[in-house]
Amino acid sequence: MTETSWDGAFNLWDLGGLPTDRGPTPSGVVFRSGSRETLTNQGWRDAKRAGLETIVDLRNESERLRLDHHPIIDADALEGIGVVFAPTEDPDDPEFMRVCGPWLDHPRSYADNLRFYPAKFRTVFKAIARSRGPVLIHCSGGRDRTGMVVAMLLALAGVSADLIADDYERAFREAHAHQTRHPEQAREQLYSEEELGSRVAERRAAMVEWIGHFDVAGYLREIGLDEADRTRLRNLLRDAG
Repeated sequence: MTETSWDGAFNLWDLGGLPTDRGPTPSGVVFRSGSRETLTNQGWRDAKRAGLETIVDLRNESERLRLDHHPIIDADALEGIGVVFAPTEDPDDPEFMRVCGPWLDHPRSYADNLRFYPAKFRTVFKAIARSRGPVLIHCSGGRDRTGMVVAMLLALAGVSADLIADDYERAFREAHAHQTRHPEQAREQLYSEEELGSRVAERRAAMVEWIGHFDVAGYLREIGLDEADRTRLRNLLRDAG
């Protein structure tokens, strides 16, 4: 992964630099992060200098809030950047919550989540495929919803399951570290280093198992993404030119 710094952003990095059979994934194409409301005016200037064109926001509507601790930004801070609201779940769906609710912070939920909402994921991947320039993918913590979508993009590019798990582990640890640094903002339980290590190990194993066996290209075809969009996604992190 390529180090990236946009002032105020957390759990942010560029997906460039990961090895594939065609060389490293290109930098400056896909970024991942936690919620964007922490960016300052300078952070948005940093993002624009990086060429950011499209934000794909995976959060539910109730999560898209500007809170008191968020920096005040200029009205035109996001000018020129398109935002696509593309939730990956429906917390008001009782069947989804019955099946996936206990595992929302775990790759164990991903296969069922994808099965429940093909139309939602068609929106997500269409937005990524049709962006004219660099894309930022984010949810609240930048961990599981973002991790699920990013894992699929990396798998399409030919990144190994172990390296995809490395990317996920980094996001999981960074999300926890962010809450540790800002306990007044913490929305989840904080863990000791030993507890965190145990949770990470379990989730790494689940990520490797899932992404190692999941047919991403077949899924995108099944949910109705057209051939042109599938080709763009397949080449997104494989085409350094």
